[in-house]
Amino acid sequence: MHRLTPSPHHALRASLASLGLLAALATAAGAGPAAGAAALPKCPLSALASAKGTVDIDFWESMTQANATTLATLTAKFNASQSKVHVTLVQQSGYTTTWLKFQAGLSNGQLPALAQLTQTDLQGAIDTRAILPAQSCIAAAHYKTSDYVARALSYYRVDGAQQALPFAVSNPVVYYNKQAFTAAGLDPTTPPATLSQFMADAKALKAHGSGTGLVLDAWHLETWLATADQLFVNNGNGRNSRATKAVFDSPTAKKIWTDLDQLVTSGDATTNPSSGPDAYDNLLGMGTGTYGMTIDSSADLGTITSLLKTHPNVTLGVGPFPLLSTKIHGGVEPGGSALFITDKVPAAQQAAAWKFETFLDSPASQATWAAGTGYIPVRRSSVATATIAALWRTHPGFKVAYTQLVTGPTTLATSGAVIGPYQTVRKDVLTAEESMYTSAVSPSAALKAAQSAADTAIASYNQRVSTR
Repeated sequence: MHRLTPSPHHALRASLASLGLLAALATAAGAGPAAGAAALPKCPLSALASAKGTVDIDFWESMTQANATTLATLTAKFNASQSKVHVTLVQQSGYTTTWLKFQAGLSNGQLPALAQLTQTDLQGAIDTRAILPAQSCIAAAHYKTSDYVARALSYYRVDGAQQALPFAVSNPVVYYNKQAFTAAGLDPTTPPATLSQFMADAKALKAHGSGTGLVLDAWHLETWLATADQLFVNNGNGRNSRATKAVFDSPTAKKIWTDLDQLVTSGDATTNPSSGPDAYDNLLGMGTGTYGMTIDSSADLGTITSLLKTHPNVTLGVGPFPLLSTKIHGGVEPGGSALFITDKVPAAQQAAAWKFETFLDSPASQATWAAGTGYIPVRRSSVATATIAALWRTHPGFKVAYTQLVTGPTTLATSGAVIGPYQTVRKDVLTAEESMYTSAVSPSAALKAAQSAADTAIASYNQRVSTR
């Protein structure tokens, strides 16, 4: 996930309803958790070799700003490297637009060969029955996945099958101004390692003229729970079978929201929404001196580094996501997006899409991608390249997100949740969190309301996809 590209956070359910696509999705889908390892469709790799001339494919991508420039560079390199496949980038305005257009394509037939969809679209993409599982091509090509970062790969493995290959992977990190830390008497080389230390540092910053920006993002609650190795929804986080209920209303979550509520009510932190005109106040406030610290996506690092170059009062530091306790043996969950092949295009285009996505996921491409954007390289061998070695030597902040993603176990909790109405659930969590800050709702009551709303959304979605 990243927010300097337009976010899918809040408008998905209303947009789907207005387009009449919820019914179309239900019609296209069937019961069951996902398209499993059994009865996988064939991956038509041979169709590319037998195709005459160049096979043209469209790639619907969701990048903007510096990320889009790096992706265009990689695509141009791929097109120039061979003559069998030509890729046309079709840039959307963000993940929400890509997902809405993809669902519209189920009815109008206008679908790309390859689409970049965010992790919250995973169950919905499976339910469209319009996806060629990556597992099919992995088997047909004898493609080795052992070099992938395990947790990034595992997010997109559902019901025994790899549904997509990870591409633009991120996780939350602490951004802080080393100069502000020094002014507040804090060690500029030691960002807060725990939530309690984050709270203490926020108090020190506030006492010395700067504050802490706290973006309201439901993803952060999920990540804190993952670091405690706790599930967000039932049935193995929706991985053993389709999720039917939320399970995040727990003592651990109450502790998290109680601490965050204290940060805000004490004035040590100021909130801003994760969408709309104020969505980036927590990041932009670093440059103005308003904030000395915040938590946000590692995917923003490339853009933020460029933006803050002109601010002499900022020396940017990057630290790991603050754990609940250093004794907890969970880990951060992977965010971001993956590459989904459409099986509603001709066989040669499906094979061409596989060829291109494996190029994008090659160690060299992932090194270029990470260096140009701030995303995490999904291949372990990428970190041994000269590109990443030079990047981490000169800009060590880029290493933080990778290190925390390969630290800790890969479990059902740390792999992340798989939920049909994921964005609706996140909206419910966000609404409850906002009520805690703006309407003095207790953390306990807010969590209870969020889980109740999430259960209703999940039940409604599951009922729609279980009937044709």
